[in-house]
Amino acid sequence: MKLGVSSYCFRQLMTSGEMDLIAVLDWVAASPAGHLEIAAMDGEYYLENDGVVRDAAAHANHVGVPIVNYLVSGDLRAAEDKEIDRLRRQLDVAHRFGARIFRHDVAPWSWREQDPGEFESTFERVVEGCRAVADHAAELGIVSTIENHGFFMNGSDRLARLVHAVDRPNFRVTLDLGNGLCVGEVPGKTAAGLIDIAAAVGVKDFHIRRTAPGDGWLKTLAGDYLLGTISGHGDLDLPGLLALVGTKPELPVSLEFEGLEATPQAIERSLTNILGLVGAA
Repeated sequence: MKLGVSSYCFRQLMTSGEMDLIAVLDWVAASPAGHLEIAAMDGEYYLENDGVVRDAAAHANHVGVPIVNYLVSGDLRAAEDKEIDRLRRQLDVAHRFGARIFRHDVAPWSWREQDPGEFESTFERVVEGCRAVADHAAELGIVSTIENHGFFMNGSDRLARLVHAVDRPNFRVTLDLGNGLCVGEVPGKTAAGLIDIAAAVGVKDFHIRRTAPGDGWLKTLAGDYLLGTISGHGDLDLPGLLALVGTKPELPVSLEFEGLEATPQAIERSLTNILGLVGAA
């Protein structure tokens, strides 16, 4: 398994200034992980700081940690030219990082359509926008992807339909093994429904409860409550999910830790647990 880490795992340390991207690359180089996925979810930092991108790409090459995927926010509900152009420029950033995979959202994380009619009309515009982004990605030799993320474009049926409708050979899925829970889909169905159209995989774990025992829990469309945790410490069937992912050994698999436990110790423990589960399969 090609196991790596998402920079999202280090978001608190990077936000506080305790670590920067160079330090993250050094940490990954000294860890069991073999690659880095860069999550630029909350702004245009890398668009506006080309020197950081250039230095990180050079350092990644120096320490032998490839940058495999670049993740950004996006809103293609209206397929506006301005947003499509922004995503094309983000693709250029991915290219400068050396990433061969690019993942963008198509709506704000918390947005959900009000009725089936709104979904269908929005879906048509999303298809148009994804095609435009994927066509620019093809020019750069990059696979453009959508992740099962948030409350709109989530669930295996919706993502499979989108990939089919966009109809571009370089438009695939970044498959998150846990995110389907947000819309009430069990992880096994998510993974089985998307593994054949996946270009990359994200691994995480959640505690799942029927009632929230305190603050910080996310309520799903099914009425359950989720709290991120160290991989292997939660309620997902990671042995079964990782066994399925193992049937596609060419896919990069990245840890996305989002729990309350202290980092980077929780990241290291998650990697160790994942490798142990894979080795025991």
